[in-house]
Amino acid sequence: MQVMFVDDESRVLSGIERALMMQDNGWECRFANSGQEALAMLEQEPADVVVSDMRMPFMDGAELLTQVRNRWPSTIRIILSGYSEPSATLRMVDVAHRFVAKPCDSTALLTMVGSALALRGMFQDPAVVEAVGRTSRLPVAPKVFISVCRLLANPGSDTRHITELLGSDPALSAKIMQLANSAYFTRGSHIHDIGNAITHLGLDQVKLLVLASQVFADAKTDPYVDRLQRSALLASTLAADISGHQGLEPTAALLANIARLIPELRESDTELLPTHCNTPMHAAVGAYLLALWGLPMDIVEAVAYHVQPSRSVDKDFGAIGAVHVAVTLANNGVPDLDYLEQAGVLNKLPLWQKMLAHTQETLDD
Repeated sequence: MQVMFVDDESRVLSGIERALMMQDNGWECRFANSGQEALAMLEQEPADVVVSDMRMPFMDGAELLTQVRNRWPSTIRIILSGYSEPSATLRMVDVAHRFVAKPCDSTALLTMVGSALALRGMFQDPAVVEAVGRTSRLPVAPKVFISVCRLLANPGSDTRHITELLGSDPALSAKIMQLANSAYFTRGSHIHDIGNAITHLGLDQVKLLVLASQVFADAKTDPYVDRLQRSALLASTLAADISGHQGLEPTAALLANIARLIPELRESDTELLPTHCNTPMHAAVGAYLLALWGLPMDIVEAVAYHVQPSRSVDKDFGAIGAVHVAVTLANNGVPDLDYLEQAGVLNKLPLWQKMLAHTQETLDD
């Protein structure tokens, strides 16, 4: 695996190199002192991962990673930043998969690089890897966007109402969860609930993220995006009712079909990936995207197995089962009856179907 580290401070690169010497990971690592030098080296040989400092002279990290995304979209992009100016935060969010606050522990950074590289083993299809790598933002449901902007512009708006609206849209929720779970804003703790994510980030940061989505909201209303948002919200609400929990299950159900928002992959809903995993395209791609963005792995696993829960190692009816039932019912499908029987919960299906009908009525009011 090819890994490149870019920083204008030689002592930072030396610290990373020392940490690498204590590991036996088999990576081929290169070091560059500027964005221009990094691009020249990448032209000779692309990298699987590029880790760049944000604040560098002449070409900063966001500009470098923008060029990496455009020219080598399959490359995993990680940015290091020691400051949090609003404009810089927006530019980082728009181009990087992972964010890390400086100063950071070199060993922890290398662990993050290793986990990112491990994701690449899920896919052998370059077209899928490039489509996911190129994706920085996803289309927001216009009605939700307009309502959220109206609330954020009103200083007297109820924070709970703002949170509910943000938590109803898969694209907005995914980006908020990405930032809240990054090493830039948190130190080791995992956030599963959109409400906790918003509290953790603060409304000012969330407002910046929402306004950065303006490019999608200005576009012509897409009925496909609206339908997906409604079915995702229905699945999320039902998953909370089935599990009796907030956080993991409703968040995973909301994000389960997020890959269907990637325009290049909309026509691939029923394909199976040409890999050993034999997983439906949209489930595997959604899991890969969310993992790449640094969301907790239990959310990623629930998304990955939401179509075929029986493929999960965990055979108990837990988060994966609840997400499977909620997403399937919300999209007018039939859950895996054999799986439900083996998990000992098949008798609960009529109750869940009643919950679905009640949830539909509630959301339609």
